[in-house]
Amino acid sequence: MRTPAGPAYFRVMSRFAEVAFTPSVREVQREEGSDRAVGRMLDGAGPERLGPDEAAFVTARDGFYLASVGSSGWPYVQFRGGPAGFAHVVDDGATIAFADVRGNR
Repeated sequence: MRTPAGPAYFRVMSRFAEVAFTPSVREVQREEGSDRAVGRMLDGAGPERLGPDEAAFVTARDGFYLASVGSSGWPYVQFRGGPAGFAHVVDDGATIAFADVRGNR
């Protein structure tokens, strides 16, 4: 069963949303219908934490793609890899942590 994230997590997610979601990004979110979900992050009612099944899936991977989109609308996608288990789920499912090693750029 998933448990809701605590108040500190919501403050971090809210701050992330304030920085990442520029006015032009928010406009696209409104156009595409995702503005309500983002609004929850801005209001401090962010997503649920990862549960045990999701955490097991993440920690079993030997790689993943990390992606973001800038205000220009173009994506920036990076691969991160290592031995299985290099990524960890910490903070009771609130954070995925991994070592950023040379060659992972």
